[in-house]
Amino acid sequence: MSMYDRKHKSNLKFNFKFDWTKVKYPILGIFAVIFVITITFLLILPALEPKAITVVLEPNPLDLKNNMTSFLTVSVNNITGATAENVVVSVETEASDAISIFPVTRKIITLGKGENRTLSPFAISPNSGNPVYSGTYFLTISTVINGQAFSEQIALELKAV
Repeated sequence: MSMYDRKHKSNLKFNFKFDWTKVKYPILGIFAVIFVITITFLLILPALEPKAITVVLEPNPLDLKNNMTSFLTVSVNNITGATAENVVVSVETEASDAISIFPVTRKIITLGKGENRTLSPFAISPNSGNPVYSGTYFLTISTVINGQAFSEQIALELKAV
């Protein structure tokens, strides 16, 4: 008897239906890995890039019983990819009636590509003619390097007498 004989039926059955239950967990696992990699690139990699402005304020908090002046150190990093000239760094606050800053601006004549300059100190102190209250005062440090504006903010915690 041959295989093509009509008396014998073949036991071969082909099922072409696709079963999602068998591939559900591997597909979910692949999507989870893609999600974790995407979040990693979006959150961690920008944090590793150099910043144009970094600031340090010492002492902070400023306790007026011990000190009358806090000193701000500003580091400027040229991340624009070309040499910059006449870079002006300015420090300002919205509470200019309560807080004085000296000097308000400093100028960097030449800042090469990838170079870093540290400007210190900017003296931050309460105005002597106006009453100063305990609280948080925000300082904004800004500059323009090769037409690109950069700014950084830092909080001064002031403890009045």
